[in-house]
Amino acid sequence: MELPSFLYDLTGEGDKPSLEYANEIFSMLEVMKVRKKQVLLHIGDVADSIYIVKSGILKGSIMDENGKMHTVRFVADGSVMTSMYSFIDQKPSDLQIECVETGEILCFKHQDFEYMSKLYSGLSPAFQKLMLKRYHNMLDEKSRMISHDATTRYAKFIERYDRIVDRLPLKEIASFLGIRQQSLSRLRGKMDDITR
Repeated sequence: MELPSFLYDLTGEGDKPSLEYANEIFSMLEVMKVRKKQVLLHIGDVADSIYIVKSGILKGSIMDENGKMHTVRFVADGSVMTSMYSFIDQKPSDLQIECVETGEILCFKHQDFEYMSKLYSGLSPAFQKLMLKRYHNMLDEKSRMISHDATTRYAKFIERYDRIVDRLPLKEIASFLGIRQQSLSRLRGKMDDITR
């Protein structure tokens, strides 16, 4: 099996670990079969793993003050998801991670992260930089979405998630866009009419 892109991203110059470290981490990863709607991390639990998607789709959701869940991110084949602050600080998570499809994931456990961090001092700072970059990209994406009308948000969503948009249930896309499912159905109908 090929080294996941997430681990390649941890390798490089300066204070970043080398490919040798990434290969060692890769050898520790547990492969887990997951099913649709399986929750890997509940809000309030401590994140003990980084999930690298081998096949399938994961979604990250947060809960508002009224107890309603809102999807903030999707990741698919070859990408990675965790509740970063929960994983690093071993504190309760404010993110829920759930499977959108049946698939397989690789789990990088916190105990292995601690073990590797002791062996290789560059791992922890490289990991934190990488995860912060991904977190800020997600926040930028969501803040840009908020400032647009529903049609523009949907068009940008299709552009961003073009590889998986056909695999996502309508209700998941609607949750991400912050609109009702019926509104999304109408919007898709209008856009289909325009592109014909």
